[in-house]
Amino acid sequence: MTTLQTDIVVVGGGVVGALLCQALLHAQLELHVTLVTNSAADTPVYGDDIRALALSHDTLSQLAAMGLDTHFIKSHIEQIHVSDRGNIGQTRLSAHEQGVEALGYVTQISVLEQVINHALHTSATDGDDELFTLVEQAQCIDIDTQNTAAKYCLLDNGIRIQARAIILADGQVSRLKNTIGIASNVTDYGQYGVVAMVGIDRLGPTRYQQPLTAFERFTEHGPLALLPMSLAPKLDAQSSDSNKSDAHDMRMHSQIKQYYSLVWCTNQSRATALQGLSNEDFLQALQDEFGDRAGRFASVSTRQSFPLKLTRHDDTHSPVLCIGNAAQALHPIAGQGFNLAVRDIAGVVASISTLSERSHLGSCTNWQAIRASRASDRNTIVSATNTLLYGFSNNHCLLSYARAKGLTALHLAKPIKKRLAKMAMGYR
Repeated sequence: MTTLQTDIVVVGGGVVGALLCQALLHAQLELHVTLVTNSAADTPVYGDDIRALALSHDTLSQLAAMGLDTHFIKSHIEQIHVSDRGNIGQTRLSAHEQGVEALGYVTQISVLEQVINHALHTSATDGDDELFTLVEQAQCIDIDTQNTAAKYCLLDNGIRIQARAIILADGQVSRLKNTIGIASNVTDYGQYGVVAMVGIDRLGPTRYQQPLTAFERFTEHGPLALLPMSLAPKLDAQSSDSNKSDAHDMRMHSQIKQYYSLVWCTNQSRATALQGLSNEDFLQALQDEFGDRAGRFASVSTRQSFPLKLTRHDDTHSPVLCIGNAAQALHPIAGQGFNLAVRDIAGVVASISTLSERSHLGSCTNWQAIRASRASDRNTIVSATNTLLYGFSNNHCLLSYARAKGLTALHLAKPIKKRLAKMAMGYR
């Protein structure tokens, strides 16, 4: 058995795991970092993923502080429009009212992955010392923590990694966490998210329009969100002839006024039905559900669907630390999952940078301090997400009346709107 030695081993090569490694290297802590990923170095984890991420104003600042060139951001949010289907109540949050350029930003997860990996490669090769090791196409199958001073990651390729600190960034579902006794608390929302890129060929009514508006529409089946995108997706082919398909795509693109990343949350049976619709019928169903606020939907990309659950992993008494979706995976209703993960990463790096002794790295005291510092933020976001979901995803007459009044009051109450806008921007 081959044994590698490192200071910190990060398990999970997605955007959170890779970003943590980049942040640690950029902080110049003189710690050796090892990343374990089950994919090949030249194979993107999210290459075929069409999902987009809403990045808060604070998150973009954090990414820049972690050494990322944020010029990759091409789409930003100037306004957030919130409405409730069947009620007149609505509210709008404006970047102009807050005195900022944007309330948030939007990028495809596949683009973010490329930027993080490029920064990580640059950080790993520019340093004077070899402080980064990538172990690719491998899975951590067990962790040995019998010796508190030296922990071991056991990989399925026969490699054993000795480390002072082990951090799990291996996502919502992980056999490893069960193996080492980290309990999972799962709340099944009974919903599926249908995601796609859609385009409008005619703008909606002027009273709703402002360039680069994000829409959150609550319905009795679940929320429906649209995030403004500046890049055109590859539209579904309408013909088996590639030349005709390309010509169709170009013609459609020339007619589109704005693209959006769509997340349509609904029950499983309806999600299955939506997946089976033709493009034309899907766009009509979306128009019926959303109305004309954004405009007339005219194009749609390939659709994907996934179940929506809240999963919280209790690592309180574990000698390893969980971050991102490995700690808490959220419903996408408020688009806060990745933003919360970035704050997790910032908290980890800040805590490690203040350690007086390297021997304290990965200790129970070190990990407990990080968990305690992150608890309030995590609990607040989970609670707010659940309140939004359960309060708006129904057609109960009393709740419906209260929602309409509440949204109208919020629209008129500038101090409360200002506070809500600050939270949307990622500031607590």
